[in-house]
Amino acid sequence: MTHEWTNIQIMECNADDGAVVTVFKQSDGAAQRYVLGNGQTVEYNTDGTFTIPETQTNLSLMAF
Repeated sequence: MTHEWTNIQIMECNADDGAVVTVFKQSDGAAQRYVLGNGQTVEYNTDGTFTIPETQTNLSLMAF
C-alpha cells in the first residue's frame, strides 16, 4: 500500500557539525513522521531535537 505523505511543517535544524539540515514533519492522515529531504526518517526526541539513526547525528532547531 502506498502512502501519500503531506508536509505539515518544515523545520531548519543545525547538525552536530554545524551543517544546516531541513526536517519535514509529514502526515498521511493517520500517522505522522519526520524525514529529511531525501525521505530518510529521523527520530523525534522528547527534548525537541532529532536524531539521524544511521549516523547518530543530533539535529537542533535553529533559533531565528
